[in-house]
Amino acid sequence: MTDVAERRRREWRFCLVFALLGVASFAVLYTAGDPVVRALNRHIAWSTALVLGGLGISAGALGAVVSAGGFAVEIKNNCNAIYEFGLYAAAVGAYPTSLRAKAAGLVVGGGVLYAVNLARVVSLMVLGLYARDWFEVSHLYVWQAVFFATVVACWFGWVLRLRPRA
Repeated sequence: MTDVAERRRREWRFCLVFALLGVASFAVLYTAGDPVVRALNRHIAWSTALVLGGLGISAGALGAVVSAGGFAVEIKNNCNAIYEFGLYAAAVGAYPTSLRAKAAGLVVGGGVLYAVNLARVVSLMVLGLYARDWFEVSHLYVWQAVFFATVVACWFGWVLRLRPRA
């Protein structure tokens, strides 16, 4: 098999495995992941209230609801980064490298996605408190784009660290 044909075969294999792992991760999260997702939502609400408190904003969390100064949001499935992590994990899992490298990529990338999501929720709470007109557009458009770019950047950053330098 020529080098070009071999490269094409690897590229198609990556795409196929990525698609299968992506569908599998979303299926698991939609069907069996509810207790984990609910616990994660409560944790994000609690963490957000903690960070807001550190910023001098009186805030509290009750279950998956975080509130401050008459403004409250409920952390739901699309607010917890679990589906974005599923997409990232599918891309990491599909890439042809060692299990150790994949595990490291999942831990580091998962940490980055968690931190960016927490910054997202905190910033949305601040917008809700001080610039409510910007909340909806930031929630639905700005942070969606930023988060997707973060997933892509995490994956490319991880892949580039794996590639041998010339």
